Amino acid sequence: MAPEKLAAIMRYKDGPDGWAARGNAVHKALETHLAGEGIIFENRWAPWIDPLLDCELFQGAEVIATEYRLCDASKSLGGSFDFLLRAASGEILLGDLKTVKTKAAAKRRDPATKQLGAYVAMLNDHHPELPIDQCVTVVAAPDDCRVLRQDSDECLGQWIDAWDCFKMTLEDW
Repeated sequence: MAPEKLAAIMRYKDGPDGWAARGNAVHKALETHLAGEGIIFENRWAPWIDPLLDCELFQGAEVIATEYRLCDASKSLGGSFDFLLRAASGEILLGDLKTVKTKAAAKRRDPATKQLGAYVAMLNDHHPELPIDQCVTVVAAPDDCRVLRQDSDECLGQWIDAWDCFKMTLEDW
């Protein structure tokens, strides 16, 4: 990421209305919703949370995992995905939640392709019996929720390409 882009992102991170507070509140609401627990949140986050919890993606889905941690020791890499679901259709869906400040930003938000691809790779290593059919990036915005669907093989391929490019920047990998 270019230093200018990172600086712009970090400028709005902190504070009671920063993206970190919003992201934490919305992620916690989704996690407790998927776990079937009671959901308590500050009303100021309702414009993001209400449409998210009403999203068709979660209706009738079986929750396999939430906030599941994975690692690839050979790459010294780890992370946690937001949810893994079995849809009513039977498909296994791997998902990541992103929050944005406005509806306009939701329309511009790119899917988390490479990030989801990394999770697919680690799931393939640790749980090969659980093939991922589709990756989804769920974008929560005020009064809007968008679901960006991608083929898991496409995400995996983009992750492999990104990792290969990264390795080329290292001297003694």
